[in-house]
Amino acid sequence: MTCQTNVVDSPIELWGLVFAADLPDEPSHKTFFIRNQGHSGVLTFASALDAEIYCSQLAATGMPGWRRAPLERIDLSRVMSLASPGERKIMLALGFHASDTNDLLADEDQTLLTPLLPIPYRMTHSLHGLSQLHINHEVCDFIEQWWDRVGGDHYSEQVRMTSSWSDHELARCAGDALSKAAIMNMRQYHTLWSHSGAGDECAVFSPGSGAWCFSTLQGPRQRALH
Repeated sequence: MTCQTNVVDSPIELWGLVFAADLPDEPSHKTFFIRNQGHSGVLTFASALDAEIYCSQLAATGMPGWRRAPLERIDLSRVMSLASPGERKIMLALGFHASDTNDLLADEDQTLLTPLLPIPYRMTHSLHGLSQLHINHEVCDFIEQWWDRVGGDHYSEQVRMTSSWSDHELARCAGDALSKAAIMNMRQYHTLWSHSGAGDECAVFSPGSGAWCFSTLQGPRQRALH
């Protein structure tokens, strides 16, 4: 019996990452796990473009083969059953961490750092092998407010527009976004400034303007040179 996942209670399409070879016609039971600041779980995106940018950067840094996939194409019921209890979370990525010098921030492997939100969910199962993932409406409301804050009033419409783009269109836009981004290693950033403000800024790429939008999330701050 093939187990499928159906995402319900969410007006926003969510995306996970799988290996390309693992997603022919059946739902994949492999996906990308992430660990950050004591939290770990299935990396999930609310933006198809963000997922494509993340995959493109993984490929550029020696980790090819990952591709975005709608969350309903991932067998989350089995994924969660195989994971350790501490990893049975959905970690929602909301844009990318940025510095106050308008650089995207990366870890030691040059993997882009993302603001991550562990989101509550529940799974229900039917007798016909269908697993339904329920996500609270409050999460979707938060995502909408976040997008308005970091990307502007019309950014949420742009995110929904890109969810229907072809693979070629998304790959082209992701390549354009990365070509316009300065990426700095977090450790390098710490050596330049006595106060990094890590996590205080978020970056999203606007396909409408073809430019990155940088938002200070906790108000203005002062930097001090070493």
